[in-house]
Amino acid sequence: MIAVPGAELYTEKAGDGPALLLISGGGGDAGMYERIVPLLARTYTVLSYDRRGNSRSRLAEPATDIGPAQQAADAVAVLDHYGIDRAYVFGSSGGGIITMELVTHHGRRLLGAVAHEPPLIQVLAADSPERREFERLHQLADQRSPLRAYAAFGAMILDDPPWVFRSPAGQTAVAGGSRALLAIGGLARRVTGREPDAMTRQLGNADLLMLREMPTFLFEYQPDLAALAASPVPWRLATGRDSVGRPYHRPAHVLAQRLGVPVVEFPGGHTLYVERPEEFVATLLPILAELQR
Repeated sequence: MIAVPGAELYTEKAGDGPALLLISGGGGDAGMYERIVPLLARTYTVLSYDRRGNSRSRLAEPATDIGPAQQAADAVAVLDHYGIDRAYVFGSSGGGIITMELVTHHGRRLLGAVAHEPPLIQVLAADSPERREFERLHQLADQRSPLRAYAAFGAMILDDPPWVFRSPAGQTAVAGGSRALLAIGGLARRVTGREPDAMTRQLGNADLLMLREMPTFLFEYQPDLAALAASPVPWRLATGRDSVGRPYHRPAHVLAQRLGVPVVEFPGGHTLYVERPEEFVATLLPILAELQR
């Protein structure tokens, strides 16, 4: 555990070699990367953590700052805790936005970076379909429930979501089942003292993601495009081959055109590191090697 302003961060470390920091997307935690860590740890010292307010990283007070600038400072604090001067960074989705903030303001701490499908809809038109899709999720969370919106979010990010995630009735049923799972997990934790499994932990992050992180990261945060373009850090934007048409795909390509930064393509979609870990690592390692050169 690492003490940072307004929170404590749960961290994990594995492997040996150059440092590689993995930053999870919205609703996720270190468990999002648990299938790829052993593969990457053959080459790198791999650091992962639960972002502030998520899972095992508790907020000291509910109203504390959770914006990208503070979360980039949290990432630096993780490096400091392990005595690491410079590291490679991979961040996906909301973690990709934090990665870009690191490139902008903490470049001296980076060896290189990959920002995978950052949903920076601020670079799109105000009436873009991508922005409307995320606004719909936020309204669903506000008017119905965060867990109902989280089920719809699952349909958005999974490569091949089950049918139950794709209909309003199914999403309502999933939200009800999620509430029951959270209640059982909370009871088990009080009785046994054990943390719930990764899926239950991440369900518990729905309120933070839908009601606070989504508006802060997507509707309020403005990336410093001039500073990104001027950064000396070797970095890449990345998207998945199967993510075409999803609301987190086009922002990276619009950014790439504006900044002159390459977009590298991963196979699969938004959560390839969960669904096909070997394929993900086989794609990431050459990208990191290129950044090193």
